[in-house]
Amino acid sequence: MSEYRVEQLTKERFDILKPLMADCFGMDVDYDYFKWKFLDNPAGTVFGFLAISNESNEVAAYYGVIPDLYVINGERKTIYQSCDTMTHSTHRRKGLFKMLSSHCFDALKKEDKLFIIGFSGAMSTPGFIKFGWKHVFDMKHYFIPRLVRFGSRNKTNSRLEEVTDFNKIEQLISESNSGNHNYSVKTADIFKWRVSNPRHEYKTIAIKSDNRYTAFATYYAENENLVLFDFNFEDIKSSKVLVSEMKRVMHEQSLKGILAYVQEESRLAMSLKKVGFVSNPFSKGPLSVKNPFIFFSSIHNMQAHNDKSKWLIGSFDHDAM
Repeated sequence: MSEYRVEQLTKERFDILKPLMADCFGMDVDYDYFKWKFLDNPAGTVFGFLAISNESNEVAAYYGVIPDLYVINGERKTIYQSCDTMTHSTHRRKGLFKMLSSHCFDALKKEDKLFIIGFSGAMSTPGFIKFGWKHVFDMKHYFIPRLVRFGSRNKTNSRLEEVTDFNKIEQLISESNSGNHNYSVKTADIFKWRVSNPRHEYKTIAIKSDNRYTAFATYYAENENLVLFDFNFEDIKSSKVLVSEMKRVMHEQSLKGILAYVQEESRLAMSLKKVGFVSNPFSKGPLSVKNPFIFFSSIHNMQAHNDKSKWLIGSFDHDAM
């Protein structure tokens, strides 16, 4: 008989994950965080499974996915993002990740919903690849260090505004990562949900010129850096005004730099470079680590979408999930 049993996560049991979050990630979160992440998502609710110790009745591990709305090869679909993979330190090396993930994949496959994306690390990637996942491309940090001056104020006829009604910039939001085969759907409602994450305080600024918004940036402060959550920098002139404002905030709050996390060598990366962001070209040193973007699906989908040129993935897709 197995030492562990598998049970599905339900909304009545979210608090059961708190010890795992603390042990695995050092995160002290409450029910509001799980409610935001697992229940309030406009795309749907969490699909997760627990490994329960038969001896102690404690939660030993968790594997789950949350739904995301994506355009996949021109068609809007609900896919899933792997997140919060956790095994308590006292229950590791027992095969619990494989047991739970297989259980989750089988359940999704029965419902014809098996299409999962993930952002893995150097330690976890070999395990995912062993189980059949595909490593499509790498995510990389682009940044502006504190030593860069924030420059001059806006000298154009455009106006810098703080935005709280995302309907006003919905077109900019939706167009920020569109135009490829595979990318996330971003509506005002989805964006509002994402910036309701109780772990951060988000601020959105935009440039308005001739009664039209031309660029936006959403950011928050964390770990002595200003983190760029999402942006549309297609209008370079407007975007440089936004970056100058973020530099001002960085200096005002004595932060170390401005960080963005996007698909390496993508259109998003090129936009960042055009407004002053740089990256570490070496394999060592600050912000040199790259993180694999991986996915798992049917054999047909694995073959059809294992091509980095088909994807456009940014900070929004990964941030704090």
